[in-house]
Amino acid sequence: MAKNTFRQPERVAKQKQQRRKLKLASWLNDAIGLDRLFGEDNAWPIQHIDRILWVTFLLILYIGLNHNAERLVRRIQRTKTQVDELRSEFTVLQADFNKSGKQSEISKRVVGLGLADSQTPPHKIVVKSDEH
Repeated sequence: MAKNTFRQPERVAKQKQQRRKLKLASWLNDAIGLDRLFGEDNAWPIQHIDRILWVTFLLILYIGLNHNAERLVRRIQRTKTQVDELRSEFTVLQADFNKSGKQSEISKRVVGLGLADSQTPPHKIVVKSDEH
């Protein structure tokens, strides 16, 4: 009679992983011919091609994110200088506007229209409450 035995799950997982690695490695080896590049006896790069590709992807991603961050910093600096220029322009325009609202400036501008300031002070008009 046959004896019941348990499967070794670790060994099964290792076999599936080995098959997957070998499948990717054999496909790349067939497509690119990596064994000719590294030699028939040196199978280390071919066996670890998935890790090599993953690290290469991470390096490309890191370089791309670094370029993006540098571009963002340059854009922030450019925006800061534009904000400073606009703030200074606003300050100058606000000072000119406040100065142009003064009575002495207004009187200088209306002289050309034939208007002049009154030399006598204004009269106060008093209205009694019963005259109303």
